[in-house]
Amino acid sequence: MKYQEFLSQFSSESITRTSSRNFSTNKIHIDQSALNIDEKVFSMFEEYAKKNNFIENFNELMSGERLNNTENRAVTHFNYRDAKSDIYEASLNKMETLASEIKSKFKKILIFGIGGSYLGPKLMNDIFSSQDIEIDFITGSDSTEYQNYIEQDLSDCAFIITSKSFSTIETLTSYSAITKGKLLDQTFAVTSAVNKAEAFGIDSNNIAQVDLGTGGRFSIWSAVNLGLFISLGRDGFENLLSGAKSIDDLSSIDVNNNPALSLAIQDLIMNNVLGMDSTLILNYDYKLRNFSSYAQQLEMESLGKSIDRDTGQALSYDTGSIVWGGYGPRSQHSFFQHLFQGTKEANTYFIVSKTDNLNFKQFKGQTRSLISGNDNELDPHKKVSKRRFSFLVLEDLSPES
Repeated sequence: MKYQEFLSQFSSESITRTSSRNFSTNKIHIDQSALNIDEKVFSMFEEYAKKNNFIENFNELMSGERLNNTENRAVTHFNYRDAKSDIYEASLNKMETLASEIKSKFKKILIFGIGGSYLGPKLMNDIFSSQDIEIDFITGSDSTEYQNYIEQDLSDCAFIITSKSFSTIETLTSYSAITKGKLLDQTFAVTSAVNKAEAFGIDSNNIAQVDLGTGGRFSIWSAVNLGLFISLGRDGFENLLSGAKSIDDLSSIDVNNNPALSLAIQDLIMNNVLGMDSTLILNYDYKLRNFSSYAQQLEMESLGKSIDRDTGQALSYDTGSIVWGGYGPRSQHSFFQHLFQGTKEANTYFIVSKTDNLNFKQFKGQTRSLISGNDNELDPHKKVSKRRFSFLVLEDLSPES
């Protein structure tokens, strides 16, 4: 059955039922009960995934099958978090060597990168930054961003150029403007184009190679995240990889009791059945304040497609949605009016950790209001709509979670 035909079975009225759908992993609790979507609908999507060999295709993707037929390239970011792969140990060993060198010689690190070389590593640094060494990120070619560094004494600073192609104009322009080409002995590179980095003048010992099949937006498991390795050390970084691998394992066994697939089905229902063309991500932990920007790239760069992979024809249904969001306490004072009383609904996720008591209380209060609404309010201007949403609770903000 074609996907468009499968979707034609559903409507807003037919899918709405009281639900108790939730999952728990070692570190994360996922609750989709407030979506009020009939459990039978989730089961129908799971069965559709099963009939279309979702698990088999996912496992082929993880094992290196070339499913990307536009670039004819395997997807390799899974290998960085799989201790059985050839990449895993080599990547960690190289990062350990570079981290030791940088920490022994420098007090500050400037990381040059944009897109996938910035959003994920910056988010990780927000969460796990170390007091031992200062890390800052430079993204662009506009000198306003980095003007304060141009006249500084940078003799105690390491520079990390992160660019898979080693030709990203914003990255190389900002590096050259700050260093004036005179600090190559303090410079390190993370790239797939090792020859270009060497031709640029960077010592080959100071270059960490990233596999060409690892997309930038999926590269935080690799040396692209060298700054995090420096902050956490090897044990901490391996815990990060272990947490990701545990979700890979859950996702590759069965379509049932599969948290990642269940969240994906939510997105499909919200977008393709209920017509919600945006996904709203609200984080109730300050250290996660930039998560929505990272998720925005993950989804919109990955699913911003309109052509059928197999036929080359235009798709007849919507693909990825518009992803936006923010830090919950700030967002309450900027766009919650729209969330509670506006005419547009969004596929809404709340993310919270148990590390901040006040934020957790705010999260509970906001979600209770969205579940209940206020149907008894007589003044129509004060009516609060009931909204569908799901939430994720992190046990802590450890690398593993």
